[in-house]
Amino acid sequence: MSKFIGQYPPNWTKEFRDAFRAARGNKCERCGHPHDWKNGYALTIHHLDNDKSNCQEWNLAALCQRCHLHIQGKVEMRQGYLFEHSAWMKPHVEGMENDQKRLYRIVR
Repeated sequence: MSKFIGQYPPNWTKEFRDAFRAARGNKCERCGHPHDWKNGYALTIHHLDNDKSNCQEWNLAALCQRCHLHIQGKVEMRQGYLFEHSAWMKPHVEGMENDQKRLYRIVR
């Protein structure tokens, strides 16, 4: 059984993906390597919570193929973490936490 859920939404277009990568300087958020598909650094977009339908800013990371494959299935966004997150991951975790706080306020 796959750990991945959801379907890509209608706005998951080539234009959306290209704009997302461009907004991040067309380089990997984790290692900083520029997009270079000929040498194994194709820039991909990873859904950190493994839900393809969740395209919120905090959940998407521009990662080279090597970093994407390294963290694929290892990140559990809602699991507590004892250590400080790395610099590239901090904005994603903060975004998720802010989103959860916002949803909590709505439910209350």
